[in-house]
Amino acid sequence: MKIPCCPDRLLKILVFVLLVLNCPGISAAQQNDKSDTDRLAGKPLQVTSDKMIARQSEDMVEFIGNVKAVQEDSTLLADSVKVYFYSSDEKTQDRQERVKKIVAADNVEYTAGERKAFADMAVYTTEDQILVLTGKSARLLTGSSWVSGQKITLFRKDNRAMVESDGKSRVQALFNPEDKPADQ
Repeated sequence: MKIPCCPDRLLKILVFVLLVLNCPGISAAQQNDKSDTDRLAGKPLQVTSDKMIARQSEDMVEFIGNVKAVQEDSTLLADSVKVYFYSSDEKTQDRQERVKKIVAADNVEYTAGERKAFADMAVYTTEDQILVLTGKSARLLTGSSWVSGQKITLFRKDNRAMVESDGKSRVQALFNPEDKPADQ
C-alpha cells in the first residue's frame, strides 16, 4: 500500500524509527544510524495492513490490523501503527520534517539483520528524538546480547538509554563479548 500523504518524508521518518530500535550496543549503533538512514532513505517502503485510515482533522494516518512495514532488510510488525503530523498551522524547523510522532501498538516487533526489538508499545517523538518501548517485557537484542525491562527509553540527542523495571520484576541484561560492537 502506498502512503498518500508526504510519502518521501514518511518513509524517511519511519525508516529512522526502525533504525532507532537497536540493541544493547546502543552507543555504537546510534553513531552509525545516520549512515543507515541515508542508505535507506531512497529505498522503497512497503506497508501492508488490513485497513488504513487517514484523519486529516487529526493530522494522523493509522494502519490497523496485521501491520507490516518492510524496507530492505528491516521489518516492523504491529497490530496498529499511527503516524501523527504537525498541522499546517504548526511551525517546523524544516518543511519536510512534518512527522510529529509515531506510535506502534500491540505485538510490536522490529527486525533488521541481527537487531531485534519487542514491545507492547513503541512511541517515537521527532522533536526530542526520544523512543520509548514499553510492555511486560520490552526487549532489545543483538546477536545473543540483550536487555529487557518494563520501559526502555532511547534518548537519541543525548546518545543514551535508560531501562526501567515496574518494581515487581527487575531490569535484566546479557552482554556477550562475542557480539561485535559494530554489529550492535
